[in-house]
Amino acid sequence: MTSFREYLDRKSSGALDTEAIELALPEAARPFQGERAGFATRVVACGIDVAIAATVALGAWVCIFLVKVILSPGTDVTMPSFAWAVVIAYSFTWMYWTMAWATTGRTIGNWMMGLRIIDIHGNPVAWPLAALRSAFCVGFPFGLIWVLFSPSNRSLQDTVLRTSAIYDWAVDLTGGRAPVPPPEGPASVAPPGPKGASN
Repeated sequence: MTSFREYLDRKSSGALDTEAIELALPEAARPFQGERAGFATRVVACGIDVAIAATVALGAWVCIFLVKVILSPGTDVTMPSFAWAVVIAYSFTWMYWTMAWATTGRTIGNWMMGLRIIDIHGNPVAWPLAALRSAFCVGFPFGLIWVLFSPSNRSLQDTVLRTSAIYDWAVDLTGGRAPVPPPEGPASVAPPGPKGASN
């Protein structure tokens, strides 16, 4: 996986196969590749992730109820407190964002919207930074509103932690390389057959 910093360095030096990269990207996305994402795109990506977390939390909440019914047959069993679902949702979201940002740099929501989280050097965020950013986002989601006022499209979390959410639709920013043709030369000649062999 190529880091965004490596992508920029190679692009500026002309070492990238830009034609292959452009072919790998949607035509409308090509001017935005590598730019910081705007507010609307990030809200949609976050909404997808929150929906996933809410589904997991609701499923866990129902499972807790079913386990109580199985372990206490024939008795009145009340649904667990909704606070449990909230705790599960927050905990899952924190772990989910941390693991996604520290490994691939993108969650499912990020992937669907063509986003990736990087550090100040354009590299994937390290585990401690991913955990801190995730906790910041879970604890204060309104920090995303700062993107509307930031000239560089940074949320409050990005400003404090010096991270960025960029458009990155390519799986590998180096792009595919065209196959190298074989060197030109004289045509190969079949080895001679045994002496005395007839044609």
